[in-house]
Amino acid sequence: MADVTLAQAQRAALLLAGTVKGYSLYPEAHPAVAQPLREICGIVEKALRESSELRLGILDGVFFLDQHLFFTPAASVEELAGILAARQVRAVTFRKGVTPDELTVLVSLLGRRDLRGEVLAAELARRGCVHVILELEELRQEETDDLDPAATYREAITVISTLFGDVESGRIPGTRALRGVVDRIADLAIREPSTLLGLAMIKDYDNYTFFHSVNVGVLAMAVGAARGIGGDELRELGMAGFLHDVGKTRVAKKILNKPARLSPEEFEVMKRHAEDGARIVGEMEGISPRVVQAVLGHHLCYDRTGYPGWARELPFDSFREIIAVADCYDAITTLRVYKPPLNPREAVEMIRGLAGTQLNPELVATFAGMLGRYPVGTLVRLDTNEMAVVVRPAPAGSERPVVKVVKDRRGMMLAHPVVKDLACQEGAAIVAVVDPVLAAVDVSRCLEGT
Repeated sequence: MADVTLAQAQRAALLLAGTVKGYSLYPEAHPAVAQPLREICGIVEKALRESSELRLGILDGVFFLDQHLFFTPAASVEELAGILAARQVRAVTFRKGVTPDELTVLVSLLGRRDLRGEVLAAELARRGCVHVILELEELRQEETDDLDPAATYREAITVISTLFGDVESGRIPGTRALRGVVDRIADLAIREPSTLLGLAMIKDYDNYTFFHSVNVGVLAMAVGAARGIGGDELRELGMAGFLHDVGKTRVAKKILNKPARLSPEEFEVMKRHAEDGARIVGEMEGISPRVVQAVLGHHLCYDRTGYPGWARELPFDSFREIIAVADCYDAITTLRVYKPPLNPREAVEMIRGLAGTQLNPELVATFAGMLGRYPVGTLVRLDTNEMAVVVRPAPAGSERPVVKVVKDRRGMMLAHPVVKDLACQEGAAIVAVVDPVLAAVDVSRCLEGT
């Protein structure tokens, strides 16, 4: 617990309340915003010198900051409590290492009425605020029954970014939140696998590790469900996919984020992430040995080349091989500084070429069949000259997927894209695959909310 006096707690609460409100009235550089933010940073920084975290929020309807409860709060503090409640935030935790920029982002997002719950937390994570953790109000059961896939995906990003932050800070992370989101995605994998394929094409270069980890978990569960895996086994597979790269928290940032190919020496350091990840996951409560094994072996190839070399003769099961397929596909369809991404159709062809050596050929066949001839995320040109993004695979034996038309026949971006099921439209057909970079179409953004 941080050592914050009552006077400091009162001051911090008043400043935070005023700053959140000020953000809706003034630009960031305005003294009404910048000055109180500087003072808040000073209070938080001082509190965290002797403690690992500082927490504020609402407890049984009463606002609190650290150990101090505000039973008769000033009007501005009461307003702040109302803002947190409206954003579905139960508490905010500031962890040691929090920066002024992270506090600024938090305040700016709290001032937006369109962000709440998982969406707010996901946006905070997307902007790299790893030292600011939101505890969200639990949704009532009737709300969880209707959780939409996009919200579940955003929640997964939040959970993974928080978990990785815990590991980076030297803590053994809990698994309750991870299990909750894995349960929901496993259900989607069985009921709506095509939806998962769209979610897994959402990319964010600035938060590559988080999005890649979630995408691998999502794709792995989709493949697992297509192979007839279900129940607890499918959930374990999802866990392994989400956690496969947790060992990268042990890799120096200058290597992990290097804007070029790694040198041989740097690659040797990077290769240790599989072993480090297995050790980390092995210390987490309730994680099965099967998940640990999959994390350890996700860079071992089908022909048993790869790394770590000492583990090549261990009796790995299909989890490792499913994650290898998902990992490869997401990596080669994601933009990196040192290489352009492949479009989904090219990526499938590349994966086919790796079958029998790097990847299990039966799993590659399952994966390719699941995606179809025009995989989700492919930008195509229709015979009407419209441009569209594939958002649902075509039915088995068909080459007419569900698409979202994003450019009209003149090449103009549509303000409101139109979803078309080509299988239900006589004569509608795909005539070509288009490079989204040359067409200036952000496929990832087109898939959000699909």
